[in-house]
Amino acid sequence: MDKVHTLSYQCPNCNAALEFDNATGKFKCFYCDSMFSEAEIKALFEARDDAVNLEESAEPELTEEQQETEEFTGQSALYSCPNCGAAVICDTLTASTRCHFCHTPVILSGRLSGEYKPDLIIPFATTRDVAEQKFYEYTKGKFLLPRGFRSEAQIKNISALYVPYWLKSGLVDANLTATGKTIRTWRVGDVRYTHTKVYHVEREAEFSFVRVPCDGSKRIDDSLMESIEPFIYNGVRPFNMSYLSGCAAEKYDVKKEEAAERIDERVQSASNDELRRMASVYNTLEDVRTTINYRSQNYAYALLPVWFLNYTYKDKDYGFAVNGQTGTTFGELPVSKLKLFFYGAGIFLAVLIIAFVILSLFFGD
Repeated sequence: MDKVHTLSYQCPNCNAALEFDNATGKFKCFYCDSMFSEAEIKALFEARDDAVNLEESAEPELTEEQQETEEFTGQSALYSCPNCGAAVICDTLTASTRCHFCHTPVILSGRLSGEYKPDLIIPFATTRDVAEQKFYEYTKGKFLLPRGFRSEAQIKNISALYVPYWLKSGLVDANLTATGKTIRTWRVGDVRYTHTKVYHVEREAEFSFVRVPCDGSKRIDDSLMESIEPFIYNGVRPFNMSYLSGCAAEKYDVKKEEAAERIDERVQSASNDELRRMASVYNTLEDVRTTINYRSQNYAYALLPVWFLNYTYKDKDYGFAVNGQTGTTFGELPVSKLKLFFYGAGIFLAVLIIAFVILSLFFGD
């Protein structure tokens, strides 16, 4: 039987579990308050791995890519929600967690295969306190929310979630042909003159695009994720399981080919807008035809940080998200039908009272 080695993220001082602290950007032991930088943690794990390799020198040497795949498979755990079926990736130290969709306690179902190993990750830069404050600010003054939506119990369901994303980069050749018109008008006395010039318009350009995103989870609404963009890619790092300490991650269920269709739509739309901008000297463009051809393209699979809250009301899911890097916030909020009824009834009653007062002033004694 092959040996399986799991890399545990435990405090060297007290052996308690380490978690990535968003506020400091370091790994923290919440038992003895020890702090460790990423370099220190990597050095600790590298020393441990070297010791294991010395013990097993007779085993065939693996390539760096194979080692990373083996490490990811050994460190990752797949949790399956018994209620809604969501698949959540955690590290192997996570003893229990809750589904970020339905908040049901979830159970460990197995290890995750190396094919789901991300290439890149952006660590959380905002804390839970910031996410909670964003939630309160976003929902402040919205009195039609269902009772309990802003309660302490509800706010505790906000989860630090790494959302799977496909990122596409590349180079495109873009072409536009159209009929352009410049129109000039002037008036002499009572006569208005219009002078129109018609041109055949051609524009060609080479556009590069870098890491255009598409979220890889079917359970999370695409428009919700696009509303909290952009992510700042100068914060991107090579994937390391240590960043999942204290967090969870969605397992992607959108294939790369499916994501490519959405990304290509965004690339084409942006290219078309830029080509039109290049031809903006004309008053109008007619019979516009554009072609976008890829010269080169490549993909990366990444985990991007999101503070996520899902709320189910009247059998409909409402998502609230905070960009875990920039703090950008967006959400679809539920409306209490009972409160809406009383609100409408109150307005109707107020209108009746005002009408009655006005009529009394005109027709009273």
